[in-house]
Amino acid sequence: MFQLMGVELCLSLMLFSWFFFMCLMLIYLCINNICLLLSWEMVNCMSSSVDFDLVIDWMSCSFSGLVCFIAGCVMIFTISYMSGEVNLLRFSFTVLLFVLSMNFLIFIPSLVSLLLGWDGLGLVSFCLVIYYQNNKSLAAGMLTVLMNRVGDCFILSAISVMITLGHWNMLCLWDFNGFMFVNFFIMIAGMTKSAQIPFSSWLPAAMAAPTPVSALVHSSTLVTAGVFLFIRFFKYLSLYTWFSSFMVYISIMTTIMSGVCALWEYDMKKIIALSTLSQLGVMMMSLSLGMPMLALFHLYTHAMFKALLFMCGGNIIHCFSGKQDMRQINNVSKLLPVTTMFLNIANMALCGMPFLAGFYSKDLIIESLITGHMNVVTFLLGGLGVCLTVLYSLRFSFYIIWGNESSDVYTNMSDNDVNMIFPMTMLAMGALWSGYIFQGLFCLFNVDFFLPISMKLIVPLLIFMSLLLSFGSWDKVDIVNKFSVLNYMNSSMWFLSSFICYPSVSGLMNITNKGLKIIDMGWMEKMGGQGIFGVNKIIFFMLEHWMALLFNCYMIIFVVVVFVF
Repeated sequence: MFQLMGVELCLSLMLFSWFFFMCLMLIYLCINNICLLLSWEMVNCMSSSVDFDLVIDWMSCSFSGLVCFIAGCVMIFTISYMSGEVNLLRFSFTVLLFVLSMNFLIFIPSLVSLLLGWDGLGLVSFCLVIYYQNNKSLAAGMLTVLMNRVGDCFILSAISVMITLGHWNMLCLWDFNGFMFVNFFIMIAGMTKSAQIPFSSWLPAAMAAPTPVSALVHSSTLVTAGVFLFIRFFKYLSLYTWFSSFMVYISIMTTIMSGVCALWEYDMKKIIALSTLSQLGVMMMSLSLGMPMLALFHLYTHAMFKALLFMCGGNIIHCFSGKQDMRQINNVSKLLPVTTMFLNIANMALCGMPFLAGFYSKDLIIESLITGHMNVVTFLLGGLGVCLTVLYSLRFSFYIIWGNESSDVYTNMSDNDVNMIFPMTMLAMGALWSGYIFQGLFCLFNVDFFLPISMKLIVPLLIFMSLLLSFGSWDKVDIVNKFSVLNYMNSSMWFLSSFICYPSVSGLMNITNKGLKIIDMGWMEKMGGQGIFGVNKIIFFMLEHWMALLFNCYMIIFVVVVFVF
């Protein structure tokens, strides 16, 4: 066990070292205002070359440093949370491979080489989701990997269309005949990876993975890959007006759907997962409003408090012997005071309380929604998303922190585990100060917001009204769960799993199976391997027959000549 702890610490130190190196690179690139592009030509065939490119700019360095910082905290947290696991070493190196795949996605601007990170995230996430080897984990892992494979297919389709350009570098594109299809394929791929409607049901299902994996996945790696791809491609996606008009409604519906479903959920990890889905909708909303840097800013601040929220939930689950049902977890404020403090910080940052990390980014996004060229309905729906965030966050706190006394007795519950408190403290500092630091250092949005005081106070008023509504319904926290039809609809995420995910996955599997039988095992076999083998067999059989016939004729002639002469 001591050796395994040493491996975990070595991996965390390696990740923190990369984080500090990326911070130095970020300072160097920002001071000198430069961007490095490294290219290695791997294959060159018929004027089409396959290059392995690396782009080193302020965006890639800052995002890579953030990912490695959170991954280092997760590694330290894993020492206590996963203690006693037989396959802890395998788990640690799988998480490291997951971080490596995300770094490939961050630094590679070529669509062909991007598949190293894009496919790597999908495959490694499948291995992590099925870590607890049971039927539930396998079902969740299959749903996760198959829905992500839909996005992989669209990436491959974009690669096949871009072959007419002779390169696949997303930094050096230009308009051509199939450019609209490339943007459409990239949009669908980003929607599947970031779990936008109608590809949302795999995100709560991925909660079958261990909690340290969930903290990493939902903060800065798998689910943010689609948002990061949109930010890289935004210059080309914004050329088409249908992108903004389509994504703004998709993002708002995703935010509202996840917020409403979180009000009907009792699983602690699924509520946090649905809050991630809600914030992904906010990031997509910022992209649809034409502000990619603001979406990146919210991605950074969200990563800090969401990783902290998952670690607090993981510590509670660990102390309560693996329980995740909020109805069985209560009175945490007296049992785990330090975890309660960090949980309150993360929840307030999620709700956008003033001067916490989430406030600096969410407030700007809602203000951009107010000043943007959107109708009143869009603004009201965006405001409803903000209110729902406060409602389900306070419902979460009512059950866990300020609930009634627990009927079970836990004697070994304490907050003195350094391996859990230290990473939570690091992330709590990020949840408190990252918004101010990121905004002051490098986040330039190229837009100045000048609003009258009445419009400036809309977001704080929405938060304050949601607080009043939540505290007013404290004693009636279960009133929404008395409606069985709404309960069933929201617990199944508006029937996305039943009507969209499973039919689409089964439909694609039927299409691929028929394609396999008709094409690969059908006419391609007849025209290819088996057909050539059959033709050659007939030819050689005929040759063998004629050779035997000729041999017999020659032998008869030879015998006749011998006897005659």
